[in-house]
Amino acid sequence: MSRRNRSLKTAAREATEPPSQLDQITRYVQALCVLLALAFVFFVSMLQNPTYDFWWQAKAGEVILKTHSIPHQDPFSWTASGQPWMVHEWLTDVLFYWLAHRPLGWLLAYKCGLSVLVCGLALLRTWQRSRSVPLAVGAVVVVGFVMRDFADLRPQMLTFMLLNGLLVALDAYQRGGARRLPWGLPVVFVIWANLHGAAVVGLLLIALWVAGEAIGKWMLEEQGPSVLPLALGVAASCLAVGINPNGFLVYAYPFQVLGHPQVKNYILEWVSPDFHGLDNLPFEVLLLGLFGAMALARAGGRPRFGELLMLLAMAYAALYAVRNAPAFALAAAPPTAVALASVWKEAPGLVPIRKLAAGSAARLAGAGALALTLALLLASQFPRAAPRSWAVDAIDYHSFPIKGAQLLAEGNWPGPLYNDYNWGGYLIWSLYPARKVFIDGRAEIYYSTGTLDDDIRIHNVAPGWHEALDRRGVQVVLTKKDEWLAEGLRHQSDWRSVFAGPVEQVFVRAPGADASP
Repeated sequence: MSRRNRSLKTAAREATEPPSQLDQITRYVQALCVLLALAFVFFVSMLQNPTYDFWWQAKAGEVILKTHSIPHQDPFSWTASGQPWMVHEWLTDVLFYWLAHRPLGWLLAYKCGLSVLVCGLALLRTWQRSRSVPLAVGAVVVVGFVMRDFADLRPQMLTFMLLNGLLVALDAYQRGGARRLPWGLPVVFVIWANLHGAAVVGLLLIALWVAGEAIGKWMLEEQGPSVLPLALGVAASCLAVGINPNGFLVYAYPFQVLGHPQVKNYILEWVSPDFHGLDNLPFEVLLLGLFGAMALARAGGRPRFGELLMLLAMAYAALYAVRNAPAFALAAAPPTAVALASVWKEAPGLVPIRKLAAGSAARLAGAGALALTLALLLASQFPRAAPRSWAVDAIDYHSFPIKGAQLLAEGNWPGPLYNDYNWGGYLIWSLYPARKVFIDGRAEIYYSTGTLDDDIRIHNVAPGWHEALDRRGVQVVLTKKDEWLAEGLRHQSDWRSVFAGPVEQVFVRAPGADASP
């Protein structure tokens, strides 16, 4: 009898034998590891992250519900009033308006609960492909660290969920299941295109996957189900994306956002990752780990050409702008785990270690060590504050000019208002329609009016900042009291401070001071 036949018979016998008591305990401990990993994701996602855009999106949802129409021109600012505005996430805006009128715990459920759901899909996908609970759990921990700075009250969380769900379905299709996926793609993209404009990017990634599968079959003779139904589904999805209030103009949205040369320098989420600190270390580990593991793995442990093509595009996007790192992490974790599992199973030098780890006692000890490690990680992220303050802390609510906005809403200090870029959304929520803002997070609508350029100049107290305030006819300034603009205004005779709150300071033009409107 050949060695291969003996190993197959041994494997068949082990598969039919009932698990030992130690093996049963190991399975319970591994289930505990999964729960600990998901709990870790929940609490690591509670990292303080000010909800800058949520507030204007909630106000947009209110406008949509009250007017029964989708706005196509800016109603919220006085510097870009009437400028074209693409409300690409209108359906999410309506959801956010509803959430804004719920207790703050609902906001925490969206922020952290969706993170758990997204990472849970990544865990499922990793386990289905690697059949290794330790690798699946480890992958989720790394993804959780990558996502922590981007787990926010923003439509992108829904994009992460939909993209990851499609990747799970694509894996199933590749294994011979999910045969209805091609016909479900257009439905998914109709919904996605009304939740978030990133549906266009998601469609491109799926199209790359399908194109790569076709190339792999032709060039590398890869085996698998026909890609023709998927190609037809993608083609139909290209049309389905246009079923939204903006039609096919949604395809232009990504280019509109990046249509200003200062975006990558002024808006932090659009800069490339900084690898000199520790913040981007989990992303760096995953990026290098993916391609390192692929190099070491045998053919069966490497991704197919379609997935590889998609991963290369996502890696480029993540290196171009750090905001794309979570999507890359979600897509890269499963193939990284598969490659590592291949190295573990097939590397000749690891045979003694594999034999040592094959026993029931060794597996139980390994599961216990993993559970202990996860418990320590969870303890490190568990909030020290009382549960009633978790939501307030998670959305960093007290970083907003709450009292200053209240005084402005009461009619104090009339006249054109200058506000910090990051506070524009909150002020829209608090003041509209009585007062309009200078600028907010919808950067693309301010390009053509020069408002973004003036805001950068004023905010940084760069040469010409005072002249920009005069030229715009600004009468009131609401800014952070410990930043450069507040310090600069304190030394100007034509401006005086009228209010200082916990984080904000309000300045008005001194009586008799002139400004050219």
